[in-house]
This record gives sequence, C-alpha cells and structure tokens, in this order.
Amino acid sequence: MPLKLFDFAIIIPALGMVIASFLLVYGGNNGNPAVNLKSDGGEWVFPINAEETMVVSGPLGETSVVISGNSARITSSPCMNQVCVAAGLVSIPGQWAACLPNRVMLYIISETSGQNNVDAAAW
Repeated sequence: MPLKLFDFAIIIPALGMVIASFLLVYGGNNGNPAVNLKSDGGEWVFPINAEETMVVSGPLGETSVVISGNSARITSSPCMNQVCVAAGLVSIPGQWAACLPNRVMLYIISETSGQNNVDAAAW
C-alpha cells in the first residue's frame, strides 16, 4: 500500500517530536557532576574531580570508597558477595553503586541542579 499525503502529514510531525524529545532528555547540560555518598552515618557530596578516600560505617562494618580520576568506586566492603565492589567505576550522572547489606549508596548527581539523577529503573 503506497503512502499518501495524509500519511506524511502524520509521520513528519511524529518524527519531529521524537527527535525533540531525544534532544530534551539527552542533549541538556547536566552541569558539573558530583559524587553523593550516603550511609547510616551521614551523607557527603564531593566534586567528581576530588581525590578522596572515605571509610563509612554501616551495620556490617566499614565500607571503603575511593574518588579519583573523575570517577568513584567502592573498593572494599564487609558484605558477603562483594557485588558493590564488582560494580566498578561510576562517573556519569545517574550511575550508582550500592552495598545494600551495609546500607551504603554511592551515586553521581548533577552538582548544579542539586538533584540526584538516578533513573527510575534504579529504584
């Protein structure tokens, strides 16, 4: 079945809306990323370019977090299966790593917006 004029009148605006949505979601300036670290003992925010090693306490013991080279990672934790350590580096707003048994959450936020940009799939 060949396309008719009315088909193009629908397809072109729909395609324009898809492109505009893509640019609105992925093309914006996220500001300066920052590292947000939460545990039972408190919450800390560091610039992504900081050189820090933090040891935070949780119910199981101490979890070590290293911020270096414009990224952050959990380097050690007392949890049994070490999924948080295997998660590796996080460096882009919305990325995260967590030690759930020890209640430690590490994620990247957009510093200028002050909002955490963890996507809905993370929760």
